[in-house]
Order: sequence, then C-alpha cells, then structure tokens
Amino acid sequence: MDFPDEKTASLLRGLGWDLIKEIGKKIISGNFNLTQVTIPIKVMIPITILQHICNSHFNYPLYLNIASLTNNYIERMKFIIVATLSCWFKSSVMLKPLNPILGETYEMIWEDGSHEYVEQTSHHPPCSNFIIYGPNNNYIYCGYLNYTSNAYFNSFKLNNTGKRYIKFKDGTHVDFNYSLDNYSNTFWGCFRHEIVGQMEFNDITNGISCKFNLGNDKSKKLSDYFIGEIKDKDGNVVSKFNGSYLSHIDFDGIRYWDIRKNIDIEAYPIKNQLPSSSIYRIDSQLLYERKIDEAQEEKIRLEELQRHDRKLRKEFMEKNNIQEDIKK
Repeated sequence: MDFPDEKTASLLRGLGWDLIKEIGKKIISGNFNLTQVTIPIKVMIPITILQHICNSHFNYPLYLNIASLTNNYIERMKFIIVATLSCWFKSSVMLKPLNPILGETYEMIWEDGSHEYVEQTSHHPPCSNFIIYGPNNNYIYCGYLNYTSNAYFNSFKLNNTGKRYIKFKDGTHVDFNYSLDNYSNTFWGCFRHEIVGQMEFNDITNGISCKFNLGNDKSKKLSDYFIGEIKDKDGNVVSKFNGSYLSHIDFDGIRYWDIRKNIDIEAYPIKNQLPSSSIYRIDSQLLYERKIDEAQEEKIRLEELQRHDRKLRKEFMEKNNIQEDIKK
C-alpha cells in the first residue's frame, strides 16, 4: 500500500529528523532513554490505538456470523481467514494513533449487534486486550496486541507478538497470530506499508490448520499476494486458496471476498462509557479541533502522569518482591 501524499510524507520525515536530533542530544548529555522521547502530536490522528483496534475489525462481524451458521469446520476456517485478510486494506494508517494510558478503555457496538470492549492492560511493554461478543453469543473473538519495533536507515518494522482466539457457540476453538508490518521509504521514496510474515490458523477442536507466508506467490512478485492450504489433522490438504489482501480471496477457484463488493458493517461507539474511555481524552479532542499546541501540552501532561504512576508501581513491587507478568 503506497502513500503518495507529499504533505503527510514531509510531516513524518520532519519528525524522523527531529527524533534523531533529540536522541543525539540525550546521548551526549548522558540521559538516553527512548521512553522519554516524546513523539509530537502533530503527526498523530485524533483517536487512540484502542479505537483503531476496534475500527480495524470492521469485517469480522460479517464473516464470523457467517462462520457461526455452518457446521462445516473447513468452511468456518475459510471465513476466519477471509475476515482476517480482508480487513487490512482499510485499517492501514500512516499517521499514528495516540498511545492509550494504562487502564484506558473503549466500547463499540456493531450494526449486527456485536459488542466490542478494549482495554490497555500494560504500559511497558504496551499491551492492549480486546473481546467481541457476537449477537446471541454466536461467537466470542478475543485477544491481545503486544508490539515490538525496529527502526532501520530507511524503514521501520512493527511486530505484533500477540495472539487471537475465536470460540463458537458449539465449542469450536480457533487461534491465530498477527502479521509483521513493514513501513519502507521513511526518509526518501514513496512511503509504503507492507503486511508480511507468516500467518498461522489452528482449529484446536477439529484438528484443522493453515500456515502460509504473505507474499509467497512468486509469480506476482508483490508482497500483497499469497497462496496457502488448509490441512486436516492427518496433514491432508482439504482446500487451497490464493489472492491478495488488496483485491480478492479465492478458495478452490471460488471467490469468497472481492474488494469491489465489500459489505461495510456500520459501527457505533457507546454513548455512556466508563470514565476511563478514550472518548474522554482531552488531547484527542483538542487534536480533532486542530488545536495542536494545546493538544501537545495535554499529551505531555498525561505522559508525565503515567511515568509517575509507573515509578510508584515499580517501587511498590520491588518493596514487596512482586514479579510483573503482563500475560496474567
């Protein structure tokens, strides 16, 4: 996915050089700590990562409801794969969502009645948990996102080491992983976002599995194309698929998803949310109104408060010999 917008590119590249200068100053002063390097709010969008997580699930309610209506476990696996791969074309963003504060929450309800809850459960390393209850509990989709990142000379990689789980009403349990996001041409060339890496889906209940690498269709020579196979518990191939997450997905020659006919399910934030909800973030509201200076001040205030709270937690845990485990 290319981002040809020169205005956005110029803004982000300016940030890149500013961060390099800031890091250099901290190294020289002997006060080098990347957690203290603040990313300016001017290169962010007025939603938090929690809201972005909900928005990126826009195709799951449709396809998970379809999956819940069939007793054919191979067909269910197909619809789960479709739900996952078909969400990328619209969930890609170049400007950064705001980082959630520890304990921050968000709620959203989808047009079909699916209800999603998200919470920031760890500060460092950052971890976000989510759960979606399908209508009539036809399905429960949950998981957590846990990011690590690496910056290179003209690129940036974002690795999500979290896991995802789906449980259907009949007890079928499927788990799957996340992909690797590669942002290239960060300082020169056309900005590009590629979703790469190995995807793995496992139907634990019925012994059905699927493992494939994105960009493995060498005949296309593009990273958005893929080919894969679904196998049963004995390793027999029960279905073959191919396609691109920017255009279509075919299983055994039958088209299951076409971007030209994508069905958008409307989503609505809950009006009366918990006081910890992202919708009450002052910095986000100010950013939405393009009051950049005031938004930056509020963002810094929240970050300093969170660092102070983290210091208190660390002192308490050390004093009481408590080991932190974000997965719990």
